[in-house]
Amino acid sequence: MASPTLARLNKQVWRLVSASLFLVFFAGCSPSPEIPTALPTVQILQASATATSTSAEITPSPIRTDIETYTVVQSDTISSIAETFKLKPETVLWANYDQLLDDPDFLLPGMQLTILPIDGTYHQIGGTDTVQSIAAFFAADAQAIIDWPGNEIDPSNPVIFVGQWVLVPGGQRALRRRFAPNLYRYSMAVDPTEYGVGACPENVSDDTSGDGVFAWPVDNPEVDGDGFWSAHPGLDLAVEIGGEVRAADAGVVTFSGWSNLGYGYMIMLDHGNGNFSLYAGLNSVIAICGSAVGQGDVIGTGGMSGHPAEPFVHFEIRRGEEFLNPLDIIPRPNNQ
Repeated sequence: MASPTLARLNKQVWRLVSASLFLVFFAGCSPSPEIPTALPTVQILQASATATSTSAEITPSPIRTDIETYTVVQSDTISSIAETFKLKPETVLWANYDQLLDDPDFLLPGMQLTILPIDGTYHQIGGTDTVQSIAAFFAADAQAIIDWPGNEIDPSNPVIFVGQWVLVPGGQRALRRRFAPNLYRYSMAVDPTEYGVGACPENVSDDTSGDGVFAWPVDNPEVDGDGFWSAHPGLDLAVEIGGEVRAADAGVVTFSGWSNLGYGYMIMLDHGNGNFSLYAGLNSVIAICGSAVGQGDVIGTGGMSGHPAEPFVHFEIRRGEEFLNPLDIIPRPNNQ
């Protein structure tokens, strides 16, 4: 009988022989690939380097945290400036109330605008303000105000000081400007002290109405100022000073002259079917209060009143209380 040590040696020898036989059998049954003498360490390292390089290329740029100043140049609009800084136009407008008074058409070359690093509002602390009250007022998150690094607020003791400016990430607010209300022909006699001397002195009952199919009020409807967005519910159409401005649809003139609400010389038409149109920034008005006009009738001339940057006519279409984008409802000319 073999000793235990000899038995173990025999088993180990048998395993080695079996493994060798298996390899010989496998080699005979399978294609014979080229087996490298060493692992492809160089290739592995190169792949790793490539992956690292690709990762570096797609790493997003650091988030801006600083408040910047931008000097307005000719042909700038609030929308184009916002696009440059990857912001919403409302963010640029809200941060510059002291100059723009919430009206995009007040933008002028040479203005120094405050540009926030992210969308939101910029607020100077008042006497009773707290982080929580500011967040509630601007419909924002209090913790986001505390966490924004540029505000330099201690998270463990979030004290703010009167006069301090804080950025409110995601904050929003209502506009502080007035829009000209719809003036119906039967109730268009409004106070000229409040609305301006263009207010009509008496109401009319003329039943002239449009067909709801609008036309462009200028020959070449090129958007030369700001486009349609929440704080600018119309289009600024290019027009020469003195160029003809025509009625976009038939209706009755319910305002014609200077507006105290920031529109300069303005005309409003009640189209008798729930629709209204407004033409502002004019050089002069031709249509008379209470008169009926047809589509295409000349009602005023182009100018720069209310927006001294360059000549254009601010054109709005309203369906009841809803502002419509003219680009969505009036076909562009064939050459546009």
